[in-house]
Amino acid sequence: MQKRTTFLIILAHFFITSCAGSNGFVLYKKGEVKPLVHYKNNTKPAAGDMVALFNRLGISLTVTEQLPKTNSTYIQLEINPEISGFSLTQKENYLSVVGSSAKDLKQAIRYFFSNYTTLNEFTKNKTKLLQEIIVVPMELSYQSDAVLTYKEPYFTQNFDSEFRLWNNTNTLEETWGLWGHNIGKFIKVTPKMYAIVNGVPNEEQLNFSSPELQNALEVAIAEKLSDNPAANKFMVMPYDNELTCTCEKCIKMGNTKTNASPAVYALINKLAAKFPMASFFSTAYITTENPPNKPVNANVGVMISTMSFPKGIVLAHSNHAASIAETFKKWQKTTQNIYLWDYAINFDNYFEAHPTVSITQKNLQFYVKNGVTGIFIHGSDEGSFAAFGDLKAYLYAKLLNNLQADLKQHTRLFLETKYPAFGKELADYYIEIEQTALNNKRTLDIYGGIKNAVHKYLKQDDLAKLIHVISAKQHHLKPTDKKAANTLLLSLVFQHLELLRVNGIAENGYATFERGKLTLNPIVEKYLSLLKQLSSATEIEKYNEIGFTISNYISAWNSRIITAPYQSLAYHKHFKATSKLDEDYATTDILSDGAIGFQDYYNNWLINSTALFSLETTTAGLQKATTLQIDFLYDKKHKIYPPEKVSVYIGQNNYEIMLGEKEEVGDTRKIVRASIPIKIGANDDTLRIEIKKQAENRKRSMACDEIIIK
Repeated sequence: MQKRTTFLIILAHFFITSCAGSNGFVLYKKGEVKPLVHYKNNTKPAAGDMVALFNRLGISLTVTEQLPKTNSTYIQLEINPEISGFSLTQKENYLSVVGSSAKDLKQAIRYFFSNYTTLNEFTKNKTKLLQEIIVVPMELSYQSDAVLTYKEPYFTQNFDSEFRLWNNTNTLEETWGLWGHNIGKFIKVTPKMYAIVNGVPNEEQLNFSSPELQNALEVAIAEKLSDNPAANKFMVMPYDNELTCTCEKCIKMGNTKTNASPAVYALINKLAAKFPMASFFSTAYITTENPPNKPVNANVGVMISTMSFPKGIVLAHSNHAASIAETFKKWQKTTQNIYLWDYAINFDNYFEAHPTVSITQKNLQFYVKNGVTGIFIHGSDEGSFAAFGDLKAYLYAKLLNNLQADLKQHTRLFLETKYPAFGKELADYYIEIEQTALNNKRTLDIYGGIKNAVHKYLKQDDLAKLIHVISAKQHHLKPTDKKAANTLLLSLVFQHLELLRVNGIAENGYATFERGKLTLNPIVEKYLSLLKQLSSATEIEKYNEIGFTISNYISAWNSRIITAPYQSLAYHKHFKATSKLDEDYATTDILSDGAIGFQDYYNNWLINSTALFSLETTTAGLQKATTLQIDFLYDKKHKIYPPEKVSVYIGQNNYEIMLGEKEEVGDTRKIVRASIPIKIGANDDTLRIEIKKQAENRKRSMACDEIIIK
């Protein structure tokens, strides 16, 4: 810690010297300048807060309600509800610190300490930094909400009130009276509020021209504002589906079968007029993707989701820049309150590092240039783990307050402070993968498998080295530091296992296969055992949005790989697709590489959307075969269904199996196996496979695993 403290003091000394050299305002100098803390109105508690923080620097200050003399140096604290956020202004012989509320003033005080002293959120509570001089820029004028009026990095760390105070961030739980698709939880929905779809009431959507809906919302909003005036933002949006009300009133307002914006924003305008001190938003999403056909009130805005934008690339340098800019341009004609809903992790794999903060920095600059005034960064939910989530919460907070923030410097500061034993190596690794991802023009999906990460930034050797560094040092750590290291190791070990699994039977895979004999890579069982220990020690089980657990994962390894060793005459045999392949699954090599699929659709499955999927190969090397086996995935959430029938054609013979039975009640996800007895004659030279979809699922996707012939 001594090394860390010295580092902070050196940085502060450099900054202070620079300010002083450019006619900075000396707020404090040991033995020469000592400011009073002047509080106005009801800011005495904030004055006490500021004095307590100064005490941690070894500086004892006096609080006064009387206006100091003109020749005195002082800090003036004030609450002014007319401003947004907070401001710091250097005037004559004092520093003015103003907040819109008591909370904003506390954030302003911490902004001052973080930026102009050696005290910050990482400083240990009992540490005395003994600062001798504090300088702020002459004529400093900082307004916290000058660029963004709403800043939320939605990670577990942001639920900590101290984190929010030090980093000047918002949280939806405190700010929003109504959020998301939750009108049905906010009010009691009655049949008179149901949308009219195809001429009949439909409870799966709302009628936004319904007087009953308007009245119920007005009552609920009034109650919410009375109970919690700070929660004064309200999201009024349709339920999460493609249904639109086409009743007579909604049609008259301008609704169509695909566009609900006219009726939705007509209602929002009425609510905004009734509650002028509140803010009202809807989203540019599905049926409200297009702006309304009439202007909206000044306290009405839109939140635009980036879900449809390419992920993991710098948008301004892409061929999508013009169309995305046009999206914001058309909304700017309707409202100046444009918020953004962006995404920061891989929701199919919380343990994937997903190093896109540097990319997001470029994109946030692009978004703000195109009119965005508020940002919601969707990371991990409260209680959910995300790889490097603590670091990302911190980096995104810094970005939302300063779009030009030095991310490398902040990364080193954070990681070397939190992980002193191996923080340097960890920072080196994270900065490297961020830079690699930034320089790589491939996309990085927020829903996707490990190969997507490999193509973008992930190197198996670098990951293995980092695991070794942390493992070698963790045995000598303090209990609290060891828990943090275990959490980090959990995600890294999981990633390494995923790399072994998708590499299949290969040098860098989970096994080797020679002369029909499978040899399991010894690191597999070692890492599975370690993964179990780490999950238990950290109490982290869930590793994706669906709810897959570490226990599920280890069980899949055991049942589908370890206790069922791979054996196939078709290993590395080429299967030619004689039907259309999907764009993202344009090769059939995955069907014979020994990489086994689990119940996650995004690793080791070939996804295909044709009604009849057909393949063929030569019979060379298959003469002794008696069985052909293919596994299919049933995943109801992602609309992936097993086929109705699998047929195998060899010479004049046809072998088939029916699979198209209805799923059992309660089934949502499982693996369905087709095992077909076959016989290959001496004169047979071609083996053809046809996979026919169920009639009711012809437009749905199908997922095929390894073709095993034995």
